Amino acid sequence: MGYKPHTQVQVLPELGETPLFKQFFKNWRDQEDTVGMGTAYVSNKIAKIKKVPFDVTKLHQSESMAAQYGMVDQGDGEKQIWRIEGSDKVLVNPETFGQFYGGDSYLIQYQYQHGSRAGHMIYVWQGAESSQDEVGTSAYLAVQLDDELGGGAVQVRVVQGKEPAHLMTLFKGKPMVVYKGGTSREEGQSEVADTRLFQVRANPAGDTRAVEVDPSSSSLNSNDVFLLVTKPESFSWKGKNSSSAEAKGAEELAEILGVTPTPLEEGEEGGAFWDALGGQGDYCQTPRLNNKIDAHPPRLFACSNKTGTFVIEEVPGELTQDDLAPDDVMLLDTWDQVFLWIGNEALEDEKAEALASAGRYIQSDPANRDPRTPIVSVKQGFEPPTFTGWFLAWNTEYWNQDPLERFKLSQ
Repeated sequence: MGYKPHTQVQVLPELGETPLFKQFFKNWRDQEDTVGMGTAYVSNKIAKIKKVPFDVTKLHQSESMAAQYGMVDQGDGEKQIWRIEGSDKVLVNPETFGQFYGGDSYLIQYQYQHGSRAGHMIYVWQGAESSQDEVGTSAYLAVQLDDELGGGAVQVRVVQGKEPAHLMTLFKGKPMVVYKGGTSREEGQSEVADTRLFQVRANPAGDTRAVEVDPSSSSLNSNDVFLLVTKPESFSWKGKNSSSAEAKGAEELAEILGVTPTPLEEGEEGGAFWDALGGQGDYCQTPRLNNKIDAHPPRLFACSNKTGTFVIEEVPGELTQDDLAPDDVMLLDTWDQVFLWIGNEALEDEKAEALASAGRYIQSDPANRDPRTPIVSVKQGFEPPTFTGWFLAWNTEYWNQDPLERFKLSQ
């Protein structure tokens, strides 16, 4: 159907349906439910467009909330984690739960309670630099694990950078840490760099993810908290638009990494901080976490005429760099402005039609957009911080990699 390779696929067997699945059926009925005398049957509601405020204490009561936030529960169920090694899986030490390496793939088995029944979920987390053999093995072993659990588990394939909200809740309040490349297997760890930078961002539920990014000032973002680990002094940099949950996540990350950072508010940086990042430079300072963004979250669209007809299709999920297709034109709507990202291999017809379509997109928006909303054209490899700041863990060297290698990493 032309979906992106990282589209999440959940496999649910009969009688193993989760609240997230049942939510979308108006007249869903379980076998033990009856109509009339006996157990009262109440049909589930169809998903509504109106956003439901998040309340972790009501997750079990509101399937609409569970569907909108992708949360079967608050993540306090039993879990096991394995790392893929060769053709087998190896148990991960519970003391390191929540720490993932981009050069590895993992299986996470999670048990949750839905009513009187226990359910299982199997997350298949595939690192951006995990080998193709291990990626394939992780999928195979997930099916095997499902069979061992009786064939009733929900399987969720997760590509690095596309972690669903529920996965981020599984680590007892600590951030989900994603190290750049490397591996956690014995005698396989990469040498730790002298300077490391971690971007800490919270989801609507208040759970955080800490991703190792390039140690450069262009990686900073006023909407997040960053932990800069270097010698002789480390720093915790708090963006002016960041949240208290992100600040707490940075504190937890510092404990995990065994450092005591010097706290810095945005605008209070000294020479040592900028020197560690290779000098002061531009970075994204556009506010993101406010009511306007809640009402109008950023949206990404692919513009293509490969089928002979010009088509604009929305790209779902949190924005990551591998969503950008070099042979297409991409439209990023951040409400205050509309970006047109032009891939190096995009056709001239696509470029011309995308610009016209961006104008029509703004004019036809039912939210009565300002027709003067700026349309910003951005070329691949020359993206400004005002564009890259909308994407998690932007890699400035990504476009310099061989196209085939980039494709393999996105699988």
